[in-house]
Amino acid sequence: MHAAPASPALVKIAVAQMTSVNNSDVNFQTCASLVKASAAMLFLPECHSFIGATASESLGQAQQLNGPLMTAYQELARSNALWLSLGGFQEVGPDPAHLYNTHVIIDSDGELVSRYRKIHLFDVDIPNGPVLMESNTTAPGDEAVVCDSIAGRIGVTVCYDLRFPELYQTLTWGMGATLIAVPSAFTKMTGEPGQDRVSS
Repeated sequence: MHAAPASPALVKIAVAQMTSVNNSDVNFQTCASLVKASAAMLFLPECHSFIGATASESLGQAQQLNGPLMTAYQELARSNALWLSLGGFQEVGPDPAHLYNTHVIIDSDGELVSRYRKIHLFDVDIPNGPVLMESNTTAPGDEAVVCDSIAGRIGVTVCYDLRFPELYQTLTWGMGATLIAVPSAFTKMTGEPGQDRVSS
């Protein structure tokens, strides 16, 4: 766990929204364009690096956290001297049929200081809508994670985790989180009803 200053000064953070596509190079350039010199930390959404047209396409994009794409994000953080919260990166999973949906935090030196694998997978049968089964191609994590950062102690989560309050009780009351990050990539049908109550 990365040590934060004992009494961090007021810092400016940026929370970005973007429309990811099935091209990691294009998405990286979009993320790079969102970097603001005045912000100490930038929070990017789930699937910031890639969103596949099919599940197999996403599986094919999965990389190790020491792979070339994460290395590029580490250099982006280092060269701009800011922290990055990277929601929902496709990390190589435990077997060829599954990846991890991983929230990564990188410090301003370009060091990967936190890795959280999404615990609660988005398996839903929407009335009059699609059946969505994230677990078909994604393996769940099994560990709650906090990260000391320039912005405070962050409870590190991803999207559908938000439906499970016991995780947030653990992160705040049990692990001392003062800030909760929930990077999300809602579907149109699931996102619209709550968009006035939940910011992604």
